[in-house]
Amino acid sequence: MKALLTSFIITFIATSSFASGWIKKTDFGGIARHRTTGLGIGNKAYMGLGHYNGAGTNVLFDDWWEYDPATSAWTQKADYMGGICYHATGFTLGDFGYVGTGRITPSGNTLVQSFFKYDPTTNVWTPISSFPGTERRGAVSFVVNDYAYVGTGETNFGDANDFYRYSPSTDSWIAIASMPGIGRGSSVAFGIEGYGYVGTGNTSIGSTNDFWQYNPALNSWIQKANVGPTNRQEASGFALNGKGYLGTGDDFSSGNNFKDMWEYDVSTNTWIQIEDFEGTARRYLTCVVLNGYAYAGMGTNGTNFKDFWLFNQTLSL
Repeated sequence: MKALLTSFIITFIATSSFASGWIKKTDFGGIARHRTTGLGIGNKAYMGLGHYNGAGTNVLFDDWWEYDPATSAWTQKADYMGGICYHATGFTLGDFGYVGTGRITPSGNTLVQSFFKYDPTTNVWTPISSFPGTERRGAVSFVVNDYAYVGTGETNFGDANDFYRYSPSTDSWIAIASMPGIGRGSSVAFGIEGYGYVGTGNTSIGSTNDFWQYNPALNSWIQKANVGPTNRQEASGFALNGKGYLGTGDDFSSGNNFKDMWEYDVSTNTWIQIEDFEGTARRYLTCVVLNGYAYAGMGTNGTNFKDFWLFNQTLSL
């Protein structure tokens, strides 16, 4: 009997050591796609827009979906007021979501500056002041205190490195210090403890793994530790409980899609590799943070995905 009990304990410990930080949830309610936009507002997650371009056909979307973690169910909401659009950016301030920029045509390269506010209580979109920079897609956003910051991205004149601050109280934008170096698109951004962070992305000389911190008080940027050993673009990331997370994406030179994930410690300016993303390796994974967890879904590696995952920080290896 004692031998059997010992065997059970050993088996239980071995099994527990492989507990995954990534937990599969209900698939996204719409059609599989990539270059989508996601937000966390209140107790719900929202995702939509995007496109797929398999078989030589580029199909764009304007649908908008709500995910309820309590039931793991998706509900379609009011379509995006900006119409069909992909590679837009978005952020949350208070009780509202904000989505803007992006490309709005299946062919050609019609980019926009328009921005819209989403009220989840009324399920209504309303226009706000347009983004003041050049029309673009693949821009990034981060929120620090009561302001949102939007910048970088791909314009019809090349990759951008300019940044702008949005104030919801005055519905106005002002230019801030541009991100140092050459312009980039398809980067990753998030805010942690009063600072903004932007890193990786595609540039005119290929993908990169550099990482930068923005100080709003000084309106200045400082370079921080690179994100792991691999250059990448079209990656995903989020901030959760004072840590930064960045991973997936692909490398411009090799074309390889990744599933590795990295955790950033602000206090030590170091990255450590953690458990891989549990789904298939991909680029354009969309992430949102909600109630102490991160949620991630969709993306592509040539095949478009609609799977949806919860990341539990306390279970990640």
